[in-house]
Amino acid sequence: KEKKQACDLASAIAEANYLAPSPTLIRLPNERIYLDGKRRQYMRKNYIAHYCITKTMMFVFGLILTFSCLFGSLENDSLYNAIKEYHGLPSIEARLQLAYNLRKSNFQQSYFQAKKAFSEAKILDDEDLQARALYYLGLTHYHNDMADSALKYLNKSVEIYRGERNFEQLSKVLCMMGTTYLSVTGDQHEAISLYNEALIYARKSDDHKTMGMIYSQLSNVFRMNGAYRQAIEFIYKSKEHYQKIGFHEGVAWVLYSIGRIYTTMSLYDEAQKQFEEGLEQYRMLPESVSSMTGEGICLDELGLVCLEQGNIDCARKYNKEAQTIYKKINSEFGMSNALKYLARIEYEDGSNEEALNYLDKSRKIKKDINDILGFSGVYNLYGTILFDQKRYQEAIDSLNVGLKYATQNNQKNRIMDINKQLTEIYAELNDYNKAYYYRTAQVAIIDSIYQSKATRSMTQLESLYDLEQREAKIRELEQENFIKEINLEREVTVRNLLLIILSMTIIFTFFLLKLFSSYRSVNITLKRNQKKLQELNATKDKFSSIIAHDLKSPFNTILGFSNLIERTWEEKDYDKIKEFSRHIYDVSSQTYKLLENLLEWSRSQTGKISFSPKALDIRIPIKNAIDLMEPISRRKNIEIIVEVSSAVVLIDENMLHTVLQNLLSNAIKYSNPNSKIKIIAKEMDRLLEISIIDEGIGMDQDTQKKLFHVGETLNELGTDGEKGTGLGLILSKEFIERHRGKIIVESEKGKGSTFTILLPL
Repeated sequence: KEKKQACDLASAIAEANYLAPSPTLIRLPNERIYLDGKRRQYMRKNYIAHYCITKTMMFVFGLILTFSCLFGSLENDSLYNAIKEYHGLPSIEARLQLAYNLRKSNFQQSYFQAKKAFSEAKILDDEDLQARALYYLGLTHYHNDMADSALKYLNKSVEIYRGERNFEQLSKVLCMMGTTYLSVTGDQHEAISLYNEALIYARKSDDHKTMGMIYSQLSNVFRMNGAYRQAIEFIYKSKEHYQKIGFHEGVAWVLYSIGRIYTTMSLYDEAQKQFEEGLEQYRMLPESVSSMTGEGICLDELGLVCLEQGNIDCARKYNKEAQTIYKKINSEFGMSNALKYLARIEYEDGSNEEALNYLDKSRKIKKDINDILGFSGVYNLYGTILFDQKRYQEAIDSLNVGLKYATQNNQKNRIMDINKQLTEIYAELNDYNKAYYYRTAQVAIIDSIYQSKATRSMTQLESLYDLEQREAKIRELEQENFIKEINLEREVTVRNLLLIILSMTIIFTFFLLKLFSSYRSVNITLKRNQKKLQELNATKDKFSSIIAHDLKSPFNTILGFSNLIERTWEEKDYDKIKEFSRHIYDVSSQTYKLLENLLEWSRSQTGKISFSPKALDIRIPIKNAIDLMEPISRRKNIEIIVEVSSAVVLIDENMLHTVLQNLLSNAIKYSNPNSKIKIIAKEMDRLLEISIIDEGIGMDQDTQKKLFHVGETLNELGTDGEKGTGLGLILSKEFIERHRGKIIVESEKGKGSTFTILLPL
C-alpha cells in the first residue's frame, strides 16, 4: 500500500523529471492545437526553459518515490502467475497492477499489459477498468518521454470518468494531464486550468492527497516565476492537506520544498529550519529506500546552506552523513550529487585539486546513469575551479561543454551563469569581443527570463484570482453546509432525545398503569374473596346455629310430648293424648320443613342442584304450593285468594315450587288468624310479576335489610308462636336469581308484607 501511495504521488509530480518529444497533435479537454516543428521548438525554448532550474530537485523527488516501486520483482512474478491462472476481472486487475509497476522500468511490458487490460475490460463493458487502463497507458507513455500519446490516453480516461462521475479518479487524471501538458508546451495558463479543475473534483471527493499534490505543483509554478510569497502560501496548503490524512512522506517533501524556496530567496536561516524539520520527518518514517533518500537530499541541502553561511565544517558533516546514506541504499544519483557538493566544499575551502577529483567522480557516475540534467552543473563548477587556477583554456572548454548541455536542456539560469563566467574569463584574457558577446548573451537570457516572468505574471494572477475566488466560494458553501449539518444534527439529536424521553415516559406510564391495574385487580379479588370468605363463615355459623339450636329444640319438644303421652296413656286421658299428638305433629312438620330447606340450601351452596328450565304455565306451580299449604292455612282460618292469569314462563318447576312454598309458608306464619292472603300474577313489560300479600304483623326497615343475608339472625315468631330461621328466604332469593329474576319486599310494621317475584318472560 505504501509503495502504491508513493508511486501515485510520484506520477502526479513527475512532469518535472523528463522532457517529452515534440507532438504533432495535442488533444486537450475542450480543444485541439496543431503545431508545426518551428512553432513547437520556439514554444519549448521560451516556455519550458525556466523549468530546468528545478529539474534536478523534481527528479530527486521522483526517484525518492520511485525507488520503493523497484523492489517489487516478487510481486510482479505473482502478477504474471495470476494472469496465467485466472480470467475475467482477476486477470484484468493483475494486468493493470503489473502495468503500473512497470510503467517506468519496462515500457513494452507496461504498454502491453495496460492495452490488454483495456481490451478485456471493454469486452466486459466495465468502464471503470477501461478508464484505469487508459490512465495507466498515459502514465506509461509519460514516464517514457511520449507526452503526446500520454495526453491522448489521459484525455480518453477523463471522458469516461466524467461520464461515471468518479470524481476521485477524475481529479488524479486531470492533475496528471496538467503536469504532462505543462511539460510539452510550457503554457502555465492551461496547466493551471487543469490543476484548478482537478482541485474542484478532489474537493468533491475529499481527496486530500490529490489536493496536496496539486498545491505542491502550483507552488513550484509560482516559485519558478519568482512569486515566492504565493509559492510559500500554496506549499503550506499542500502541507495542510497531507497532514489531514497523515501522509507523513508528503509532509516531509513539502518541508524540503519550502526550504528550496527559501534557498532561492537567499533566506538561509529559514531554509535551514525547513530542511531540519523535513529531515526529522523523514527519519520518523519506517526505514525504506524512499525515506532514506529523503534524508539524503535534506542533508545535501543543509550542507549547501552551511556553505552559503561560511560554515565549512558543518557543510562537511552533513555531506558525510548524506554519502553514508547513499552508499547504504546504493543510490548512484544521490552519490553523484553528494560528490558534486563535496567538490564545491573543497573548492570553497581552497582545496582545488581535491575539488576536481570529486568532480571527476561525480561526472563519471552521472555519465553512467545518463543524468543529462546534472552535466551542466558539473561542468559549470569545473570552469569555476579551473578559472580560479588560471587554467583559462581548460576552464573555457569545460564551460562550453556545460553551456551545450544547459542549452540542450533549456536551463536558462545555468546558461546565464556560464555566460557570466565566460565573460569574466575573456575579459581577463583581454578578448573584449568575446567578452562582449557572452555579456550580450547573458543580458539576453536575463531579459528573456524577466519577460517570461512578466508574461506569466498576468496569466498567473488571472488564474490565481479565479482559483482563489472559487476556493473562497467553495469554503463559504462548505462552511454554510457544515453549519446546516450541525444544526440539522442538533435538531435530530434533540428530536431523538425527546422521542426517547417520550417513549420512556409512555413505557413508564404504561407500567405504572399496568401495576395499578394489577394492584386494583388483586385488591378487587381480595375483597371479593374476603366477602366470599365472610359469606362462607356466615354460612358455617348459620349452619352450626341451625344444627345446634333449631334442630335440637324441636326434638326436645317431641321427646317431652312423647313422654307426656306415655304417662297420659296409662290414665287413658285421650283428649290430652290427642292434644299432645297434635303438638308432636306440628313440631315434626316444622322440623321436616326446616330439614328440607336446609338440605336444599346445602345443595345450592355446593352446586349440586341442577337448573332445568322449561316452558310452564305459572298457574301450575302456584296451585301446587297452595294445595300443599292449605292444611296449615285452614288451621289458622286464613283465606287464600288467587288472582292469577294464564302466563307461560321458562322456569325450573322444582325451584319455583320451593320458592312459592317458602313465601306462602312465611305469609301464613306471620298472618293473624281469620285474615286473608292474596296471590296475584300478571305480565308487565316482558316480566311476570308474582305477588304474595298478607295482612300479618309486617316488619320494620331494619328487619327488611336483614332479609336474604346468611349472616343475619331473625328471631321474630309467627302469630301462633311459629319459629323461623330465615333460611327459606335466602334459598328463595338464590333460586330466583338462577332464573335471572329478583325478589322485592315491601312491608310496614303492623300492616302486613308483600313479597314480589319478577321473572323474565
